[in-house]
Amino acid sequence: MHPIVPIIMALGVILFLVGIAVQTRFGFQHINTIKLRGKEYKLWYFVATTVIAGVALIMLSVLIPKYFPYQPESAFNASQPVLSSNLKYELDSILSSMDLNNDNMMNAINRFQMEYQEASQRSENNTMDLLVLEMAYRIRTELHNRNHPENQIEREVERIIGILKQPANQRNGK
Repeated sequence: MHPIVPIIMALGVILFLVGIAVQTRFGFQHINTIKLRGKEYKLWYFVATTVIAGVALIMLSVLIPKYFPYQPESAFNASQPVLSSNLKYELDSILSSMDLNNDNMMNAINRFQMEYQEASQRSENNTMDLLVLEMAYRIRTELHNRNHPENQIEREVERIIGILKQPANQRNGK
């Protein structure tokens, strides 16, 4: 969620409730003008302005995440695992040749690398094995859906998994 959304929504709700409260209080007293900061305003004008502004701010706070997605860059870049340029090139060429270079697969690979790196730093072998199985299943499924020959699927899965596991293996070996 964008950090400005709760602030805008709170301001919208406050304005809306102020408009309703003023209408309720002064409407029962049959007061037609409100004196605010030395100026006089008609009751209906003040209520309409505050209620419409409140609703507009609430709608704005709902639409901000849709049109301006928020992703904190510092947290994303700090935990991004780094592949060497050779491994990155090899992985990209393999994925391109198999037509797996789509956003869903790249997101899954990035998530796998981050979680695998964290698990290898904590020496959680069970978690690492589960992550490898999950990624292998995802790659197998994608290749099967793209009608790749069955005899090539296992070989390609092993190549991709070997590349993805390599940076963690190099760090553990040092």
